[in-house]
Amino acid sequence: MASDELINKNYGEHLQEHLLEQYKLYVETSLDVTSKRLESNKFYLTLSSIVLGIAGYLTIINQHAVFILLSVMGIIISVVWIQSIASYKELNAAKFKVIHELEQSMPASVFKFEERNYSGKRKGLASTEKWCPIMFIALYSIIIALTVYTLLSSL
Repeated sequence: MASDELINKNYGEHLQEHLLEQYKLYVETSLDVTSKRLESNKFYLTLSSIVLGIAGYLTIINQHAVFILLSVMGIIISVVWIQSIASYKELNAAKFKVIHELEQSMPASVFKFEERNYSGKRKGLASTEKWCPIMFIALYSIIIALTVYTLLSSL
């Protein structure tokens, strides 16, 4: 049975029925978090691509100072993106702790069973997701270094 902190054992005769409804709603909120996480990743990917495109255009017209500034902005966006991924990962982890606790009052613990049988066989989604902003950071850093080198070489 789930902890007393989570479930009010003195709730009354409809405890199991209402508990099941709350469980369904809570599982749905975890799916909403995943959906928002995907939307967030799309937003940061689009924003980073736009910044990179503008920065690329500025190199063609020799606007090196603005190009470096945009690249720094791109790095900042990527760092915020990584923090966003970590935040969603923590929120999902917390939600699944609650789901696992609620499952102790259910006939089957399907999410806990799935996690136990699937975890360890793959890296977490957050680990994979972080590679995209890390690659943008590396790309922006290389661009800044090459631009500074080009500017210093022309002196």
